[in-house]
Amino acid sequence: MTSLDKETGRDRYFAAREQELRELIDPETGMLAELFATPIACPSCDASSHTVLFVKGGYPIVRCDECALVFSNPQVNEDVVLGEYREGGSNDLWVDVLTSGRQLDMDREKFREILDELERYRGEARLLDIGTSIGLFLRLALDRGWEGRGTEFGRRALAYARDELGVPVDDSPIEDLDGEHDVVTVLSVLEHVNRPREFLRHVSRLLRPGGATYLIVPNVDSLACRVLHDRAATFDGRNHLLYFSPRTLRDLLEREGFEVVSTRTRVASLDPVLEWLNYVEPYSGEPPADDPLVSAVRERRAGVERLLEELDLGYKLHCLAVKTT
Repeated sequence: MTSLDKETGRDRYFAAREQELRELIDPETGMLAELFATPIACPSCDASSHTVLFVKGGYPIVRCDECALVFSNPQVNEDVVLGEYREGGSNDLWVDVLTSGRQLDMDREKFREILDELERYRGEARLLDIGTSIGLFLRLALDRGWEGRGTEFGRRALAYARDELGVPVDDSPIEDLDGEHDVVTVLSVLEHVNRPREFLRHVSRLLRPGGATYLIVPNVDSLACRVLHDRAATFDGRNHLLYFSPRTLRDLLEREGFEVVSTRTRVASLDPVLEWLNYVEPYSGEPPADDPLVSAVRERRAGVERLLEELDLGYKLHCLAVKTT
């Protein structure tokens, strides 16, 4: 069986990303170079005290001693972050991942489920999709009768959204957007933002009273992150600046006047955990089939994945919140 990483091209993406991460490292210290780094207070509660969880590839990952938000600190400068998203490199390879057949099938199912959940907030069907990527979610929404637009910084993803999927999208930053929307979606975006509270204030500004926002972020409380720690693929320090749990995402949203309606997790990410438990480097391929633990999990996989979702241990955290102020 071909692994998900190889079938979708994630293996090539991760290899390119690793090279880009190394380019920001000071060869003398082995840490993020001061030229590209800014020490910060907690992006959620502004506390200055934190505990270092680990250092991955020269990027320290810390946890706030007050609110427990996990984040990279020092943080990669915003101009570097934005420049990386606009130009080629691993981001072009990520478009290959998103346009692979298997990934498209998984994303269509995920996005249809989200759109079903958003129907109660449809109002006049005004939708804004921040960081629309290749435009698949927006395309599905438009096909359901929503009126909307998207924003996207990545040039290749932007071109695909316009030319292949025919959706209205441009590269405007959120602070330049206007209008009142029934729904603003932020799917796999917030973890990349240097100033999340300011970002959410703009989301609130762009929503009508009682309007909804839907967010997807990596779940730092997932089984994969709890077991793999620094070897979990989500940790890198440059692409992902923030690492949310259900609790810390709720706290952040409430600080900016949102009421969380629901949270849930998806994507079990069992295979890298099983590899690691067999003393094999995670994401290197299929876990050994002759191991009793691997065999037992495979036989009960559907039930195990349901249990992980019930316990909020899935790799991706989904959150629906409404504007209250």
